[in-house]
Amino acid sequence: MILNTLGKTGLQVSKIGFGCAPLGDEYGKLTETDAIRSVHAAIDHGITFFDTSPYYGRTLSETRLGNALQGKRDQVVLATKGGRFDAELESGFDFSYQNIINMCEASLQRLQTDVIDVYQLHDIEFGRKQVVIEEAIPALLELKKQGKVRFVGVTGYPVEYLHEVITAVDLDVNLSYCHFNLQNQSLHTNLLPAARQRSMGVINASVTGMGLLTPQGPQPWHPASDQVKAACKKAADYCDSQGISLAQLAIQYALHNDDCDVTLLGTRTTAELESSIDLHRSKPDLHLLEAVQKFLEPVRNLTWPSGYH
Repeated sequence: MILNTLGKTGLQVSKIGFGCAPLGDEYGKLTETDAIRSVHAAIDHGITFFDTSPYYGRTLSETRLGNALQGKRDQVVLATKGGRFDAELESGFDFSYQNIINMCEASLQRLQTDVIDVYQLHDIEFGRKQVVIEEAIPALLELKKQGKVRFVGVTGYPVEYLHEVITAVDLDVNLSYCHFNLQNQSLHTNLLPAARQRSMGVINASVTGMGLLTPQGPQPWHPASDQVKAACKKAADYCDSQGISLAQLAIQYALHNDDCDVTLLGTRTTAELESSIDLHRSKPDLHLLEAVQKFLEPVRNLTWPSGYH
């Protein structure tokens, strides 16, 4: 497994990161045994970066990950998030200072660890900008000062908002999703250059565009336009006619780019994990890639509305 340095943190992280949403049963039910087995298999295959959140399975993912890492904590870089979880809140988000402090404390307990390596705010576009800047980020810095977290950052969808935040405050890492894949490479417009200028770690997520770039297509709730969905379906059908899954091509495309330090993949089973690692070892078919890009060119970098306010 290729190891990269996560920006100025100095942390050595595997190029493939283990996205832990499946541990929270977000994509179908897992037994506790299967969940723990998948974590151990990932570690055995050289994956060192594990990204979770209290939101995944409403604490189930963190709890299972904490159980799985007993005796193996020193082998991984552990990342989780705060600000998104409380089901009692109408919005589901709370970026107030005290809530970030409290959520971190609870995550430490569930993860059964004394320190979290990377702690980020979860989808900052859904909070009020003033609260994020004046309360949530100071809370991150306080947690870092206390030694409860080692490095801090933000996650979200709108790259323009992430860019605004990382250029305004001194953070260590940032996570962007759905902005570096076969259909959308907006990460390179301003966010990636700004992050690199500040020596920040860059984490890439949702390389299939939350299901857009898969044979089965996205879920009905997916916010992309009909135009984007139709173009992605044409690309998927073409790949199927060539005997390859569009999702496989999307994973290969993301993993064979060196701009991001970590690319998160959410795998439910050890078979899915091993398939992803095999894709990491093989290069995409350039002729197939060129053909697929032609299908996607009319919707290149088209995004969808988010909670940015």
